[in-house]
Amino acid sequence: MSLPIKAEVKTHLSDYHSRIYQIVMQAWEEWEAISKYRAEQGIAPLLYSRTIANYVFDAIARKAILEFLSDDHINLIIEAQTIKIVFKGLVIGRFKKGDEHKLGRNIATQAVLAFTDPQESFLGFPPETVKVDFVWLSNDLCTRVKDILVVARDNERLLWDYSIKDIVEDAGEVVTLPTAASPQGDDRTALVSPRGVREQVSKSKE
Repeated sequence: MSLPIKAEVKTHLSDYHSRIYQIVMQAWEEWEAISKYRAEQGIAPLLYSRTIANYVFDAIARKAILEFLSDDHINLIIEAQTIKIVFKGLVIGRFKKGDEHKLGRNIATQAVLAFTDPQESFLGFPPETVKVDFVWLSNDLCTRVKDILVVARDNERLLWDYSIKDIVEDAGEVVTLPTAASPQGDDRTALVSPRGVREQVSKSKE
């Protein structure tokens, strides 16, 4: 099996760059609102930056589900701890916070190894289906998103990347996605379970 070709992936995802960009940026804006509220309430700053990454990922997953659920050209793979998006059966993408090497961190499970190894097929998809990460990079203080990339990797090695942020901002393609209203009080009913969403995805594709 050959390695993923950047130009081909870029073409396959060309209709989705602005939507991916907006999903990440709206998730970040949601975190900024939470951070502002914490400061206004006198809540102590977070000790661990990974808490921010975890919150932003949850927001990204929720927004991605809402954005892509009804798109006939997209399939969602919603798992207990992550979400993957299949674009036209050609590209499978997942969202990650990138490190200084532009790579997301992983726990080395069999599923993760199958995803990060370009020579391996993933979940029964054809070998030619490309697997990429949508990586968001923050500044050193984790106070802003400085870039959003499409990244192809070979296990722990970066194969190539390109910037969605540059493409969208240079072309003026930013599309505003609908933003859900903030929950009032302690409304736990707003939580969405992966199992419930999987059932919705299955029904929508029938």
